[in-house]
Amino acid sequence: MGRGFGLHHGHHFHFDEDDMPETPMTREQIRRVLKYFTPYWAQWLVILLCIAASSGLGVLPPLLVKGILDDAIPNANPSLLHLLVGGIVGLTIVTGLIGVLQNWLSSKVGQNIMHDLREALYRHLQAQSLGFYTTERAGEIVSRVNNDVGAVQQVASGTIVDIARNLFTLIATLIAMIALDPWLTLLAVIVVPTFYLPTRIVGRIRHRLSRQTQEQYAEMVAFMQERLNIGGMLLSKIFGQVEPDAAQFAERSNQVAELNVKQAMAGRWLFMVLSVFSVAGPALIYLLGGHQAIRGALTIGTLIAFVAYLTDLYRPMGQIASFYVNLQGAMAVFERIFDYLDREPEVRDSDDAVELVKVHGDIALEHVSFRYPRPHYLNLRKKGDEVAPDESRQALTDVSFGIGAGERVALVGPSGAGKTTVTYLLPRFYDPTEGRILLDGHDLREITQESLRRHFGVVTQDTFLFHTSVRENLLYARPEATEDEIYAAAQSANIHEFITGLPEGYETIVGERGFRLSGGEKQRLAIARALLKDPDILILDEATSHLDATSEHLIQEALEVLLKGRTSVIIAHRLSTILTADKIVVLDRGRLVEVGTHAELLRGGGLYAELFDRQFGEAIDQARAAAGG
Repeated sequence: MGRGFGLHHGHHFHFDEDDMPETPMTREQIRRVLKYFTPYWAQWLVILLCIAASSGLGVLPPLLVKGILDDAIPNANPSLLHLLVGGIVGLTIVTGLIGVLQNWLSSKVGQNIMHDLREALYRHLQAQSLGFYTTERAGEIVSRVNNDVGAVQQVASGTIVDIARNLFTLIATLIAMIALDPWLTLLAVIVVPTFYLPTRIVGRIRHRLSRQTQEQYAEMVAFMQERLNIGGMLLSKIFGQVEPDAAQFAERSNQVAELNVKQAMAGRWLFMVLSVFSVAGPALIYLLGGHQAIRGALTIGTLIAFVAYLTDLYRPMGQIASFYVNLQGAMAVFERIFDYLDREPEVRDSDDAVELVKVHGDIALEHVSFRYPRPHYLNLRKKGDEVAPDESRQALTDVSFGIGAGERVALVGPSGAGKTTVTYLLPRFYDPTEGRILLDGHDLREITQESLRRHFGVVTQDTFLFHTSVRENLLYARPEATEDEIYAAAQSANIHEFITGLPEGYETIVGERGFRLSGGEKQRLAIARALLKDPDILILDEATSHLDATSEHLIQEALEVLLKGRTSVIIAHRLSTILTADKIVVLDRGRLVEVGTHAELLRGGGLYAELFDRQFGEAIDQARAAAGG
């Protein structure tokens, strides 16, 4: 029994301190879990009363059987016989009705607790900063919100209710047995200590296996989510990775299956031995009770009733012994949920943060430096582990420049210069490591995130659309928008005619990530969405080099409408945007190297002039030559 508990590797299973869970079940953990149960104390009280009533009524049938065997039949009393038999049937009906009420309440409470946990986790994940989502896989996040929280249902409506039921049954049975024969009761409970002895080791094994199973399941879900979507499937087919991906999935699925088998088998050898002890008890009672009945010291009805009670004595004892094992597994699930709930967002509103009501649009970066935060998994490493230098690299260093209200500013620089980082800092997806960013003279950290972002609009090259209708995607920017406002925004973005030409017009489903639309159509839809929001400040990554000339022309017209009169920060890729910008900010390796207009920077002969000549010089020369020819 001590060798493996069904967890054999070869001929035996070696178990030592290294196999123990790193975070065993503690009182603090239990108190934290119970906080989710206490709001439903009234329902729990009714559930306990139902269980107590069922347990109390459950000890009566053997006594009625005793009355039938010892009184009604020997005394030839049919009236008493009918009464006792009717009592057995009536008790069964009443107990069943109470059980229905108890099951309904426990299921409802369990679902409510799951809802509370799921909602708390979802809201906490919403509050996480952008860095959280750059290091955590989407499948892992979904697995914790869905599968881990779902596992709580078994704890709420199963394990806890079963503990209460078995405790009440045990107490009621012991009282009835003592009333029948104290000495036989003492004999029956002699084997009780054997029910608990090995359960602690088994509990640790189940805890470890439960955690590993949830983690492996999350890995499998994450793998599926990455591969079984339109983008992942296209890559799989294009690069001939269909079979290797299938093999990887089979391996991950097999790992989950093996862990589930191990978890199901954990402790089975233990419980098999416990079942032997549960048979030894009735055998002893029949042996000694039978001798007493032969001597006339005990009636047959009493002996049969007593043996009937043994089932209600040993079954709850065995299950109570196994509950520690089940609770260890349940705590592993709670640990994974609490791991996310304990993650503090890198960007948080201060206690005295104010609501931003009106925006003029003046922005100033003052000596801003920024280093991307270390991913969470690095913080879990053991002391002494080395961290690669680029895992927490400096993205901006002492950057200062201003943007006037209504001004159009282009960010220019080679790849990795820090342009995108600037656009992440302005709506407070991150906070500067050093320095500060001001909006109309207010430090962004003094403004609530929600009210700040209410005044920002973002249009990027990689447009994200939900798998729903065109209308719903537009309304996501402003749910209260009227039909006329939707049409006006679409017309300004040069997309209204295209939408009305679709089979279902504005009710057309765009597909996963908008895959049913072309790149230009998605981008114009994103522009319409930004126009519908009508932001005071616009952040734009307007790369359109991959689009055809018609789409590019339509988007350029839509952009002019969108940019008009707004403070705009643009990661510039288009010559037209660079030429029409009020100010060009040139970044290189996270540092500000030049600021000025297009003409000023060309005359300066610095990095901007070099980048401009490299990207556009040849095209301009060819155009001039063609015009001259």
